[in-house]
Amino acid sequence: MTGTPGMLRRIAALACAGLAGIAPPAAAVNPGEVSGTAEATCAYRAIGAQHPDPKLRNRDEFAARLCRSRLPLPRDYAGARSMIDNSGDTYAAYFYVNARAHYIDAALQKAAAEGVEQVVVLGAGFDTRAYRFGATHPRLRFFEVDLPATIEAKKSRVAEALGSLPGNVRYAPIDFNTQKLEDVLPPLGYDAKQRAFFLLEGVVMYVNEPGNDATFRFMRGNSARGSVVVYDYVLKDIIDGKLGNYYNARLAISVAARGEPYVSGWTPAGAAAFAKRHGFRLVEDLDHKALTRRHLVGSDGKPDGRMIDWHRIVELRVP
Repeated sequence: MTGTPGMLRRIAALACAGLAGIAPPAAAVNPGEVSGTAEATCAYRAIGAQHPDPKLRNRDEFAARLCRSRLPLPRDYAGARSMIDNSGDTYAAYFYVNARAHYIDAALQKAAAEGVEQVVVLGAGFDTRAYRFGATHPRLRFFEVDLPATIEAKKSRVAEALGSLPGNVRYAPIDFNTQKLEDVLPPLGYDAKQRAFFLLEGVVMYVNEPGNDATFRFMRGNSARGSVVVYDYVLKDIIDGKLGNYYNARLAISVAARGEPYVSGWTPAGAAAFAKRHGFRLVEDLDHKALTRRHLVGSDGKPDGRMIDWHRIVELRVP
């Protein structure tokens, strides 16, 4: 897929940011602005949290209190779902986002049961797990890392929703051009000798190879045995512009047009090799079919909808 000159300049800027040692959450979020994809993803989670089927309903009831949705969808479930169902593949990302929310919540629940006490959310956007897991898992310490404008917007919305900022969260605004994770996390209390749960939800596809390398090196070198990494990625075909064999692959064109292009992708074999090269053990790499079976089959035994088929979700462990 051919980018505009402005888009290519932003990707080049991203390459410089990656060499600074941290993966930016989006390639083209302008200074002082909040990511549009972060807002849209939050809105999708808020819709899925209202699903009438408890088996399909995600647990993110807090999302609706943080969203400033840019999606042309009603905020109520019935109205939103009517548009989703009547618009074919336009809103196919909704089903993927709902399945991903289920998957990550389950992975974090398992890690907490195994004794993980620190959670690092890279490209935190409007992730709400710190505010939902805090009551049931008071030992969990959350570190939310993102661009300064997004962090400030997040803090303002959380304080408005809760009355104050919770004590279990440390906010880590970062300048990707001048700072590394090791610059911002230890001063906030992150302990590299303890097990950690790292979450990169909707992140690595917006980051070039040097940036992803730097982030995965940090995670492997600054966490104890048994630490967990969960992330999703897009297939390399999408990055190469081979969109014809995939459902709703035009979404890749849409996000690029909005200034947040995908710049990295792997084949499943390539993703496994990347993880191994950085010293991780691959636990699982799930495609759309596996995610549907696990998280999108309702109480009636039927899939809730057709999700996009070019995203995959990975769990890694530090051996």
